[in-house]
Amino acid sequence: MKKYRLTDQRTLLGILAKLANASFTDPVSQSKYKIVNPSIVTDINKSVHVTLEPQSGTMGKPAVVLSILKENKIELKIKQANPYQDDLFILIEASIEPLERSSKRANIDNISALNLKSAAMVDIGTILSLHGKTSLINQLLKHWQVNLEQVLLNYGYFIRKASIGFFYAVDNPLMEELNQSKLSFFLRDATKSNFFSEHGFFNPKKMGEQYIRSMLDNYLVNNIKSILIVPIFSYGEILLGYFELTSNMPDLGNEGLHSDIMGPSGIAPLNYFLGNKAEEFVFQMEFSYAKDWKEIVSQARIRDISQDGRGIGLYISNKLPVSDLVPGIPISFQILINEQPYSFFGSLRGIKPSTSGTDHILGIRVYHCDKQEGLELLSRFASQLIGSDLVT
Repeated sequence: MKKYRLTDQRTLLGILAKLANASFTDPVSQSKYKIVNPSIVTDINKSVHVTLEPQSGTMGKPAVVLSILKENKIELKIKQANPYQDDLFILIEASIEPLERSSKRANIDNISALNLKSAAMVDIGTILSLHGKTSLINQLLKHWQVNLEQVLLNYGYFIRKASIGFFYAVDNPLMEELNQSKLSFFLRDATKSNFFSEHGFFNPKKMGEQYIRSMLDNYLVNNIKSILIVPIFSYGEILLGYFELTSNMPDLGNEGLHSDIMGPSGIAPLNYFLGNKAEEFVFQMEFSYAKDWKEIVSQARIRDISQDGRGIGLYISNKLPVSDLVPGIPISFQILINEQPYSFFGSLRGIKPSTSGTDHILGIRVYHCDKQEGLELLSRFASQLIGSDLVT
């Protein structure tokens, strides 16, 4: 049974428009809700916000709500948008699962991935600790720093500099504390000693007033009014380094952070965006060192493609050896699009047996394509397949 996971904001809003009269249930508490007032918020992640209207039970804080319709089961993954507004939620993902008895399914069984290969997992943490910033990593750093600065500038942040550091070179008490806590750090305004230390952010007060005063004086001498530090983890949650954003203005020069830090354009979307970027950055480092690619199989049937084109499910025979296929290893494959080969690169997220018992299913997260338009074409293709099977 195919299950489509959708994250594109316009697609999500289109789904919600068809669910005005549907009743949703929290599978944990069994409370029932209606979805009202769906809207797109143009923040850095282009979020979709919804209000939950209780029909039975208390308001609660559901993480998932689901509804069974005539032809589909709809599951919405949500999270609270604002801790001070109990009924406002961000819609993260919609899962559409056609019901077997009557639904049409988008058939992608006739599409294959070619030259499926894997490489040995690269231990970036060891490379950094032994060799520091190599020439390969320095090239990536320059590209990523410029890219982050440009993206954030386009979304209304006034960034003096976007830096990428590594914890092997930690040399001050603040970084040591962040290394231990693995939390993000946000100084909103150095002139007012205004730190943000709620909702999983680091609270520097335990470091003592004298150190905090010295730290703030150092920032002010260098004309730094605000700074955000977000940790970077390798696969397996090993801490590698951090993104550091500095600004000559309070709240990174952003009006959303200044006026409503917990709002739809506040710190949570920014932290989430940087977390996703950190994951992609780690893959790029690993990929730059990947070598000795070995063929898994010359052709593998594609099971499904996620809405953003970055999630691929593949079938491979259960007769193939899979002992080397461990989560996190680099994966490459080709897909023919308009009769042209496109090479995609990503990491293995998991492997499990299929319900038929004759195949393994590989889950792959795709990060890169050898042609600039490759991921966009995959996303567009997935949208076309999914479109006819949405809520009716």
